[in-house]
Amino acid sequence: MSLPEEEKRRILESPPKGTWALMLIVAAGMAAAWLFLYYGVFIPRGAVQ
Repeated sequence: MSLPEEEKRRILESPPKGTWALMLIVAAGMAAAWLFLYYGVFIPRGAVQ
């Protein structure tokens, strides 16, 4: 089953929504991990001696 040319063009010209969503999820996960390390591990241990 083949798509009409108009549908193919619409798909190719549309922004990659799934890619942006995945990038946002990964970036949010990395930011959360950094915040956990900073406030949950580094700050409680205190200054370097």
